[in-house]
Amino acid sequence: MKKLNLLLVFLIGLTILSCSSDDNNGTDDQTPEETTKLLKKMTFSGNGNYSLTFFYNADNKIDRMQSAGTGDDFIKQFYYNNGVLDRAEFQDLNGISDGSIEQYVYNNGLLIERQDFYNNTTLDERFLYSFTNSNIYNIQYIGNGQTTYSEEYIFEYDTDNNVISRKHDYLNTAISDQELTFTYDTKKSPFLNFQPNIVLIDDFFSFNNNPTSRILTDLSNNNVISEKNYTYTYDNDDYATSKTDGTETITYEYY
Repeated sequence: MKKLNLLLVFLIGLTILSCSSDDNNGTDDQTPEETTKLLKKMTFSGNGNYSLTFFYNADNKIDRMQSAGTGDDFIKQFYYNNGVLDRAEFQDLNGISDGSIEQYVYNNGLLIERQDFYNNTTLDERFLYSFTNSNIYNIQYIGNGQTTYSEEYIFEYDTDNNVISRKHDYLNTAISDQELTFTYDTKKSPFLNFQPNIVLIDDFFSFNNNPTSRILTDLSNNNVISEKNYTYTYDNDDYATSKTDGTETITYEYY
């Protein structure tokens, strides 16, 4: 099992696109190109104080994430095969594996599954992925010892490819289904350039804009289980620099 199911956030590497202008007596200024930023660090305060730092490889894909201040700090190291995500491995801060591995499975080049192992080779959980237009449509969960899925997550998107609904369906009818719904601002998410963002899907569902509200509803009676509203600060390039719900605050730093 993973040590910290935050995982936040997964990005492409940092590239600052510089703008140029033709020297035509100063009369024909070109429009500056947008600045592309990669998330460097998330610092959490309020419900404990800890941080996650992100490092990228030469292909501008996530190479590793490293926690600090959690009480059980770890490195999550990602491995690629010809540029394609192969697996993630949890390590201690000395780079020694603890035996927890997330293995990604493909069929004809398409990602179809993640298999989670402990003790390196003991299968614990499986997550079956389906995609529509490059967006994840559903995830079917198969727990330890199960032969078929027992839970399913179904995603819906707005026109900006932000997740506006994530339904959690249980095959066990004794457990009430739930739905998470979201609204968004029009600014840039810290995860906008994060690749491959599938590695964040356990904890983050949208990578374009920033959620301003999050409501969890019990679908058996439509009662609201929990509700959070978020406010942000932004930099001059419209990237979020902080987020708060009044209890916890997250600050974002970029490369």
